[in-house]
Amino acid sequence: MNCLDMEKQYGWFKSLFVIAICFTELSESFNWTAQPINPTSAIKGQDVSLAWQYSLTADELLQSQTLFVIFWKKLNPSTSNYDQIATKSFLKVFGAPSYQEPRSPRIRIDRNKEATLHIKDVRREDEGTYKIEFSLQSDGTVLAEQRVNLTVLGKLSSVHSLWKC
Repeated sequence: MNCLDMEKQYGWFKSLFVIAICFTELSESFNWTAQPINPTSAIKGQDVSLAWQYSLTADELLQSQTLFVIFWKKLNPSTSNYDQIATKSFLKVFGAPSYQEPRSPRIRIDRNKEATLHIKDVRREDEGTYKIEFSLQSDGTVLAEQRVNLTVLGKLSSVHSLWKC
């Protein structure tokens, strides 16, 4: 191989390497862009919303048009495991998307670059650590997760009576 052939071969390789480096440096990945205050306080008997916003890469966005799953879990202090409390999944099969909503009537999850856990009529037992998991895989591989602690305060009338002192 002469120098000109080597220069052509390595020049092409060098260009490919530089392009790969540029794409690696410029590419972004799943990113949480906003999340609830940690800890979040809620007043017993009222509603609370825990909202996370996120951004996806172009590839992740394309994947999410076919399948995505958002899992909500709550830490079980007696087992130190997270129990699944709700899911929202989207699966597009043969052109018609299908959604699976959570079964609990007190929990609703939205999705539009935001995943929000709405808890109606907050109770003492709602207090604890919540975890959100976002997946683009049918096998449940988690792309990203976040946690927040929810503290439940007494009823609003109890809080108002403290201000009268």
